[in-house]
Amino acid sequence: MSKSTNNLEQVIEALFFAYGEPLKVKKLAAVTQRSVNEVTAALHNLKGALSQRGLRLIDHNGEWQLVTAPELAGHIEKLVKSELREEITPASLEVLAIIAYRGGAVRAVIESIRGVNSSYALRNLMLRGLVEKETSDKHLTSYRPTLTALRKLGLQKIEDLPKFGEFQQELGRVEELLNDKFQNSNVKPNPND
Repeated sequence: MSKSTNNLEQVIEALFFAYGEPLKVKKLAAVTQRSVNEVTAALHNLKGALSQRGLRLIDHNGEWQLVTAPELAGHIEKLVKSELREEITPASLEVLAIIAYRGGAVRAVIESIRGVNSSYALRNLMLRGLVEKETSDKHLTSYRPTLTALRKLGLQKIEDLPKFGEFQQELGRVEELLNDKFQNSNVKPNPND
């Protein structure tokens, strides 16, 4: 196996870990700037390399995803159940605050703000019924607070959060500055980031 192929497998593995959602070969090829054939070969090599580990790479209808090994489901179930019996972790509260104050957010934004992978915190909040997934017309998945979350926070509506209006004004100013900066640089910002 050449070093460049090995490096491509590492890049793909990192992309799956960071993204946390299924990815198509064409998307991986575009992101890695490699051919579809190179990406497909790397996916198959990575799938083989992971076959004896705690993770698996699966292909379902042309979408690939990194998942946990099915034979370890019992251990994962114990961890999830123990988490549900415990208080919400500070990490999960942080993620919930980001989602609530932004009125919803895509995972990339949450992780950009926090600086760490947030998939476990998001999964924990979803299992507790505090956030829900919503897919846009552009197939972007965002997370929104649920009515259960509002009720547990003692709120009638999201706007009742402390200093919510001030935060929204400040966020609007930051987004204006970013839009101005991107317009001057001829690069268009992604409104979902």
